[in-house]
Amino acid sequence: MVKKLVIFFLLITFSISCSTVEDKSQEPGEVEAERTESVQSIVMKQGYNVLNAIKSKDTIELSKFVHPKKGVLFSPYGTIEVKRAQVFMPAQLKEFFKSRKQLEWGTEAGRGEPIRLSPEDYFNAYVYDVEFSETEIVTFDGIHKETNSIQNIKDVFPESHYVEFFVPGSEEFEGMDWRSLKLAFSEYNDQYYLVGIIHDQWTP
Repeated sequence: MVKKLVIFFLLITFSISCSTVEDKSQEPGEVEAERTESVQSIVMKQGYNVLNAIKSKDTIELSKFVHPKKGVLFSPYGTIEVKRAQVFMPAQLKEFFKSRKQLEWGTEAGRGEPIRLSPEDYFNAYVYDVEFSETEIVTFDGIHKETNSIQNIKDVFPESHYVEFFVPGSEEFEGMDWRSLKLAFSEYNDQYYLVGIIHDQWTP
């Protein structure tokens, strides 16, 4: 009799354990739901969205990604001159190409003279001056090419992440005509917003 009871309890225990294993294996959705998208993935997606808006010169669309409190800073080179850089708030960015007024954007490399251009002329010279959308060299929080200029993006935006689109130079100019576009993003209200558009190129 005792032997039968032991066997009975063993069967019950085995049945419950099998049921538990089956239940866990049938809940993959709950496990997947706990996995959050990485910061890198989020910022990279934002980077491509912003680049598409820049390429098409769609400032209405671009303004949707701009930080609502900090705005977006424009820098012609990897060395960001905070005091001379232009910063546009979302509403101002919508009117970006409508202004013909010349603004000072920074210092021209090698000459030391102020860069004074209208927003559209600046855009053509120091934002989308090559086909960044076609490059395969895209990095997250990294600098693809070391230069002789100071890269201070992390000093200016200490709690940010950025995506760099790098276009290599040609053989004709021994690679010195390379271009880089870094898009910096900062978190605000659980979203990542554009705070910097940093262009870079070879400087003497």
